[in-house]
Amino acid sequence: MEYTAPATPYQVLKDLETCYEEFRAALTQAKAANMGETIGFFFRGQGNPRVGEALARFDPRITALVEALAGLLASCPPEQASELAALALEQLLFYPLAKDSTLDFSQMALEGRAQPLVAFLTPERRRSLAARYKQRTAPRMMMPNQKKLWEALSH
Repeated sequence: MEYTAPATPYQVLKDLETCYEEFRAALTQAKAANMGETIGFFFRGQGNPRVGEALARFDPRITALVEALAGLLASCPPEQASELAALALEQLLFYPLAKDSTLDFSQMALEGRAQPLVAFLTPERRRSLAARYKQRTAPRMMMPNQKKLWEALSH
């Protein structure tokens, strides 16, 4: 999906926040309506198709927004770029947990999309985010995309 970037990184950051809120809302709406539907999803073997549809719909949008933000940050002063990258990473990595493993797993799947923003962080911000990320999910429990992101933050 093509995304035409607004003129400022602040607008892209706002668009990213809005998109991610819509994604979380779509995941919440995708939950099974009743026990019969839950059992049907279980026997289907592929889980809830509405969760997969939400992920397929929002993944390209979030990816495009992150790429647009990274492109704009490249022309910002380093401290400003670091601050804005950190704000975006806050949205993508430290979201409220849904306490529903299917929904949380779907959000985790998109965490790796944040990787292009790591390059803009100051070393201090990187270390701070790496420590918080490690507290949120122990490295031994991380999915491959999370582990790759954590390693990028840790170096």
